[in-house]
Amino acid sequence: MLDIPVAYGPRQPLPLRTPYVVGESTGSFVNRYAHSNGMELHEFLDRVGQGKASEDPARVGKYPQVTEMYVNAAGLRYLAVLTDQPAAFLQRMLPSLAEQHLLPGTDEAVWKWPWEPSEGHLVPCCTLCAQDRGVREPAWLMSADSWRVCPRHHSWTDDSRSDDPAFVDLAELPETVWAHRQRQRLRRWFGPAGEELFADAFQVAVHWWTTMPHATRWVQRARSAGLEVRAMRAAPLVLYPEAASLALAMLRFEHDGKRDPAGRARWLASVQHLMEGWEVDFGVGKQPLLAWLERHSHAAAPAPAHSPRRCRLRLAMGHDRIAARTGSLDRRSCLPWQLGMAAAEL
Repeated sequence: MLDIPVAYGPRQPLPLRTPYVVGESTGSFVNRYAHSNGMELHEFLDRVGQGKASEDPARVGKYPQVTEMYVNAAGLRYLAVLTDQPAAFLQRMLPSLAEQHLLPGTDEAVWKWPWEPSEGHLVPCCTLCAQDRGVREPAWLMSADSWRVCPRHHSWTDDSRSDDPAFVDLAELPETVWAHRQRQRLRRWFGPAGEELFADAFQVAVHWWTTMPHATRWVQRARSAGLEVRAMRAAPLVLYPEAASLALAMLRFEHDGKRDPAGRARWLASVQHLMEGWEVDFGVGKQPLLAWLERHSHAAAPAPAHSPRRCRLRLAMGHDRIAARTGSLDRRSCLPWQLGMAAAEL
């Protein structure tokens, strides 16, 4: 449907290409495409269809770093013509062009820039990754979470749009890079269940950080990163290693399958030992662990024997009733609290 010629709109591509970045926001990409062809963003938008934007070109030029651009099916066809690429290729490169994100629609090409992305966060692309792709200006990625780690170049970026610092060099925080790789392994080995276990562990660590923010290791990591100790943007960065280690402990609990009171007590004691090594108060921090055990106290139905290895781990029924299969870590967890809550709300 998307490759059928249309009666209106652009009939030939713009003369100059721009490099693609997998996972980039549509707004970031079209902004760069406009600039590579000697246009400002507001001029390019006139070629993509109808939409409402500020009358101030300078303000329009700031859209890609604060929100996302969405198009309908006809607008996607226009973009395919302008970039000289199949619509399916654009949808693979730019997640906000996926079918579920297309605007409803009429045969008239339409674009919109809502106040904020309908799903996900705009996070700056790692500068070195962008340069490796031949990108010479800032690019923004669509991220399920409000932050990203680049394990290749050991950097961390988030959606705070702060220049203090704009990104964190993780050279002094190798444990955070290790933690990210552990998360990737869980996802690779166990698919959605691996990511959801990490989400649960991360939410427990969020609870710890909220109620015990001055744990020595978290303070030291925040300072090494050049971030304020109690700044909310510091939390994901400083908690990552403990969340990854706790996720591995949760994985062992799920694999052992010993969910009776004695099995749960043994697991809790093993986590207490970890927390003592981290100098995190178990007496204060056991509440979210008990909440997790409650939701994971009844095993899920086993996966069929012929299932791929990455699909054989089934999490407990109490988890599956609550956790989402996609989205940010707080959505993929069975635990209810969110980063930014006050300790009294947890």
